[in-house]
Amino acid sequence: MPGVNCHGCGRFMVPAEGAKCGKCKMAYHRGCVGVVAKGVVPAGWRCPECKKNLLRDNRADTPVRGLAESPPCSSTSPVEHTSVVPSSPNTRTVSCSSPLPEAVGQQSASLSSVPPAPQAGSDLTLVEELRAMRADLLEFRSKMLEEMMDLKLSMQSCNTRIDGLEARINALEQRRETSPSTHSSVEGIVEELRRELNDRDQDLLSNDIEISNIPESTADNPVHIAKVIGLKLGVTLEERDIVSAERVGGRQLNATSSAGPAVPRPRAIVVRLARRDVRDQLLASARVRRGATTADLDMSGPPQRFFLNERLTKTNRRLFRKARDAASLFSWRFVWTKRGRILARKGPGDSTQRIRTDEDIAAIIGSVNETT
Repeated sequence: MPGVNCHGCGRFMVPAEGAKCGKCKMAYHRGCVGVVAKGVVPAGWRCPECKKNLLRDNRADTPVRGLAESPPCSSTSPVEHTSVVPSSPNTRTVSCSSPLPEAVGQQSASLSSVPPAPQAGSDLTLVEELRAMRADLLEFRSKMLEEMMDLKLSMQSCNTRIDGLEARINALEQRRETSPSTHSSVEGIVEELRRELNDRDQDLLSNDIEISNIPESTADNPVHIAKVIGLKLGVTLEERDIVSAERVGGRQLNATSSAGPAVPRPRAIVVRLARRDVRDQLLASARVRRGATTADLDMSGPPQRFFLNERLTKTNRRLFRKARDAASLFSWRFVWTKRGRILARKGPGDSTQRIRTDEDIAAIIGSVNETT
């Protein structure tokens, strides 16, 4: 039910805190019927309406107000009169006659003043309560129907969306089954993105050169070595031309030295120049003076040949090494780098080919696995 209202004041109440009649089952506020606020209400407790409607005991021996015993007849009563009824010649009987009409009217008025039995009023109150409860139930039912309709519409909307999602999933699965090349196309896109990132990383190294096979000692100065190498190649390097110079990589053992103890391989010196044209001049002079050694660099030990190259990314360095190995197997004479690009040419009169991936090596020069 929607709620419980006090039958006395009509306001909402909590059933556990009220008093319930044992006969009509109506609930009241305890304060409205004078019941103590605490304690258990007896099961035989009756509400004021039920107490008022209790029938009185009207047995035959119970005197009715207004019809009490009539007063004895007396000669002084003004409302009585005697009549002589001859019963025998020697006796005479005197009897009291009926009261006067005024007395009869008073007695009938007293009888009519007695209140009627209130059973009909209690039935009307119960009918009104039932009607109110029925109205509340109808209102509650209408609200529940509205909520059920809203819930039904929501469920229909959810079912429609789920059906749409299932249709889209089925369409995607069919597309995947009918076009198996989708995976390969995705791999192609990923490979293209990797190449673009590698090209960008290579552009960041466009002002760097890598000097290899320079003897390494604890007291060497990479900036001074770069300047001396520039003078040996015919290019004067000043302090403002060199941004940084340092040795990079980890120390490695020289595996080619079979005689005697293993000697650690010197690390390469990476020099970052302020201008690209200075770097291009150094690389061009190194190609012209190919075969230069450390004889004029004021370094201890026997003279060694050093090499000047562009600095490549890790991917391009691996690709360049693999291209050179393939060129040596297939008799390609020229493999070099220019501005971070790997180029190859089989002979002096042949066209130059650019190598960007391992597939390019296999397609242009040849696959190393085929020869092996």
